[in-house]
Amino acid sequence: MSFDPVRFTQVFEHEFALAKQLLIKHQALSSNEAGNISLRIPGEERLVIASLSGADSGVAAIVDFDLRHSQGSLTDNLQEVAALHVAIYRERPQVNAVIHTHSPYLTAFAIAGRPLRAHAAQLLGILAEDEEIPLTAWGPRYAPEPVVAALREHPHAPAALLANHGPFAWSERDVLAATRLLVNLEEAAYLTFLAQQLGTPQPFPSGAAQRSRLGWSAT
Repeated sequence: MSFDPVRFTQVFEHEFALAKQLLIKHQALSSNEAGNISLRIPGEERLVIASLSGADSGVAAIVDFDLRHSQGSLTDNLQEVAALHVAIYRERPQVNAVIHTHSPYLTAFAIAGRPLRAHAAQLLGILAEDEEIPLTAWGPRYAPEPVVAALREHPHAPAALLANHGPFAWSERDVLAATRLLVNLEEAAYLTFLAQQLGTPQPFPSGAAQRSRLGWSAT
C-alpha cells in the first residue's frame, strides 16, 4: 500500500491533540505552551511535525530529513527545531516520536545545569538506579550537536535536557508514548525538587531497578 500523506497527517493531528490534552492535564507545559512534537514517517527519511503553541498549534507539516522539502504549514521556528528532531532520529534509528516542551520543572533543571537523576519512583522503570536524564552542553537555539553528543555519551537515555532551554524526549512507539514519558519525567523532576527542600534526595539501593522488574513480572 502506498503512503497516504493526507491520512498519515490526519492520524498524527488526532494523536497530537490527545497528547496536548495530556500535557495540559498534568501541567507539563509552560504558560505559553511552547513546544513541538514530531513523528517519523515509517520507512522514509521524512517526519511530520507540529507546534504546541500559537495559532498553528496542531497543524502538521511534513518535512524531509534534508530540511529542503516540505508539505504543509512550516513556520521558520518549526523548521529550525525540526533540524534537532532529525538529528535525534538519525542518531537513534529505532526512535519513532520526539517531543520537546518547556515543562517547568524539567526546564528548571536544565537552567540550573543539573541532570535529572533516578531518585523518584517514576524513573525506576525508565532508568537504572545509576543512570540519569543527561544535561547537554549549551548550544545556540536548536543546534543539534550538544544533544547528539549527549545521546552518544548516554546511549540508553530516553531524553535529554538541553542546557538553559528545556527537555527533549523520544519513544520507539508513538506520539502518545513519548508524551507519557515526558509527563513522567516532569513529575519526577517536581518531586525531586520538593525533596531537595527537605534534604538530599536519596538514591535507590543497588539492584533496585532489576528487583522492581522482577516484581512486576511476577504479578
